[in-house]
Amino acid sequence: MNPQFPLPESQLSSLPTGAVKVVVDALGREIAGGRPAPGQTMPMEPELAEKFGVSRTVVREAVKVLSGKGMVRTARRYGTRVCPFEEWSLMDPDVISWHAPDSPMARRVYAESTTLRCILEPEAAALAAEHATDEQRARILEAAQSIHPWPEGDEAMIGADYAFHATILEATGNIMLSQFRRILLALLNFSYPIGAIAAPDHGSSLQSHVAVAEAIMARDAPLAREQMRRMLDRNRVVAARMHMAERDLQAKGEAES
Repeated sequence: MNPQFPLPESQLSSLPTGAVKVVVDALGREIAGGRPAPGQTMPMEPELAEKFGVSRTVVREAVKVLSGKGMVRTARRYGTRVCPFEEWSLMDPDVISWHAPDSPMARRVYAESTTLRCILEPEAAALAAEHATDEQRARILEAAQSIHPWPEGDEAMIGADYAFHATILEATGNIMLSQFRRILLALLNFSYPIGAIAAPDHGSSLQSHVAVAEAIMARDAPLAREQMRRMLDRNRVVAARMHMAERDLQAKGEAES
């Protein structure tokens, strides 16, 4: 772990505690992994209770949590069914964290979260250039300079990256933008394995972060906005590469069939 920029102890999860949390987490990961897929019916309560070694009450509470996150819907006529992906609460850190890099919708989550970040974060950088305190400016620059491979592993680099983006959001002076950091850590933890595979150039990533930080240090709002936009364009390129690779695989599968 990066001693200067430790990761938050939690992702501000909304999960309950105890056995219900264990079941919710397991079922959430299974659903995000396509088992069962949207439109399919989940196993009945007795089967799930036996599978996890818990009471039916625990299973019932876990299903309620998943229903609140838009992932399942329960009705008497058909039991509990997985909802369409578009109905899932994708602004929920738990739902994001349940998607493994190889899950069916991982590419879509990465692409659409990148689009969201491209809308919000350039303006956040511009506001930070105008409103950040001297302490916040120094922390943003220091974090940017720490976004490189560490002997401790990816967690140290993610900690610096999170500190960089979260401090920019806090420095905007806008409460709602600041609260976007609630899902930022989940997005970074999800995105790093995908981005590292498709675009492993850590040097250019460090340089782009430092360029944003230096613009904020200089109190140059237009330049901070532009540098953040350029930095996030790298994520757009990664998303485009993944889309092309997926399209090629689909075409190959259709040709072979």
